[in-house]
Amino acid sequence: MKRVILKSNILLRDKSDLKGIEEFIPNHVVGAMEKSDHISVEDIKVISTKFTKVGKTMLERYPNLQWVVHRAHGTDGINLELCEKYGVGVVTTSPHTEACATWIKDRLVYGNTIIFGNGSISKRVQEIIDEWYLIEGLEYSVVNSSVKVINLNNHYKNVVSCVPLNDETENMFNYELFKNVNDMNFVSISRAKTHNNKDLLKLIAEKKLKSIFIDTLGTELRDELINTGKVTYTKHMSWDYLGHKNDHNKLIEIIKSCLNNDVENPVLERRVNKWF
Repeated sequence: MKRVILKSNILLRDKSDLKGIEEFIPNHVVGAMEKSDHISVEDIKVISTKFTKVGKTMLERYPNLQWVVHRAHGTDGINLELCEKYGVGVVTTSPHTEACATWIKDRLVYGNTIIFGNGSISKRVQEIIDEWYLIEGLEYSVVNSSVKVINLNNHYKNVVSCVPLNDETENMFNYELFKNVNDMNFVSISRAKTHNNKDLLKLIAEKKLKSIFIDTLGTELRDELINTGKVTYTKHMSWDYLGHKNDHNKLIEIIKSCLNNDVENPVLERRVNKWF
C-alpha cells in the first residue's frame, strides 16, 4: 500500500481492525475503551468508528466534526437524526463484502433462492451465484419491499437475509413469513433483532425450517435454538471468512474524500448550515 500521511484532524476509534494504519496517521488511532485526551477536540473534522456509538455525547464533544466514517455495512449505533441536526455527514466503508458474500454462498442448498436486501453484500452474492444458477437452471429473486407483501412458498429452498436493521426490518423474519413453507434453508447475515428467536424455534419444531445459518443471534432462546442441531451460529465472524486482511486503501480514500468534501454515496449528506 502506498504510504500516505493523513492529516491530524482525523480520529480513528475501535482499532481492532486497524492494524498497520498507525503509520499513516500517528497517534490518532485509539481503542474502543481508550481515551483520546492527547488530541484537541476542536481539531477533529473526521471520525471513523466501528463499535463506538455516535450520538449526542460524541457530537457535542467534537464541535467541528464534519464526517463520520463508519467501518461497517449498516448504521445501527449511529444516531442519523442527531447527525443531521449537527450538520455531520455519514458514510460507510462496507468492508469485507467479499468474505460475507462468500460465507452466504457456501451455505446455500441446491434450489431457488430469495434474497432480502439489495446492498453491497446482496449485490455481490448475486454476482457470485449468477453464472452458477444460470448453468443449473435455478432462479434467484431479490426483494427490498416490506415483508408483508411477500408470499413465501416452497418455490424457494433458500431464504437469505442481507437487510439492515431499522424500524421496518426489526422482527422481520418471523413465523408469519415462513408459515407456508417446508424444509427451508435460512441464511442470515443481518443483525440479531431482525429475527424472532421464539418464532424460529417454533418453525424448526414444525419442520418449516430445515436449517439455519446465522451470523448474529440474540441471547433470547439462543441455547435452545443451537441445541436443536438445526442452527449454526458463527458469532458475527462472517467478515473473517476469507481471512482478515489489513488493506486500508478504501478507508484512506474515503477519509480523504471527506476532507475534500467530495464523498460518493454517503448515507447522510453533510449539512453546512446546522439546525441550531
